[in-house]
Amino acid sequence: MLATALAGALIAISFSAPPGPVTLETVRRGLRGGFRPALFVQLGSIIGDVTWCGLALLGLAPLVQVAPIRAVLSVAGVAVLVCLGTAGVREALAAGVQLSVATEGSAPEASAFRGGLAISMANPMAAGYWLSVGGALVASGLAGATAAQTAAFVAGFTGGALAWAFLLAGAVRWGKLSLSPAMFRWVHLGCGAILLVFGVSLAVRMFGALL
Repeated sequence: MLATALAGALIAISFSAPPGPVTLETVRRGLRGGFRPALFVQLGSIIGDVTWCGLALLGLAPLVQVAPIRAVLSVAGVAVLVCLGTAGVREALAAGVQLSVATEGSAPEASAFRGGLAISMANPMAAGYWLSVGGALVASGLAGATAAQTAAFVAGFTGGALAWAFLLAGAVRWGKLSLSPAMFRWVHLGCGAILLVFGVSLAVRMFGALL
């Protein structure tokens, strides 16, 4: 079981580490509010990741291949990314955006948590990842064979994801202290703009599949 838990932790880090919408939202929230909002984005994302992981290990992930479900998921993903990206760009361009110690904790943790959860649950890329990886895990016998084995894998995955969440939130908090106000605005603007790009590219792929 230890090997199964370790595999889960390694998969969690390999899944979470590559830059993507959740990382961008973590940076954006962390620069505005500090460690806690950045961490809560990650915690919300973990709930979504564990949900997708559980669905995959239960053999339910292929439901995402059903056209209506995939369409709803894609529309939700586009809406979430465009809304968060637009908010980021608007905040970065607003005259009142400043980098200071006073911004620590100013972003509501509940809002940050919902943002991370929404990105994770509505991200078709996450669904596609677990469609492939989940089936491979079950086929290889690494997870899904018994309830205890599946629980060990999910526990390891959750532990690895939590470790990455604290590490990234801490890195963002440290980076915030190192940024000048001008750099802060540019990084904040860049995070919002790239989230918009993610949303638009997802919309293009979605409409392209319909044509």
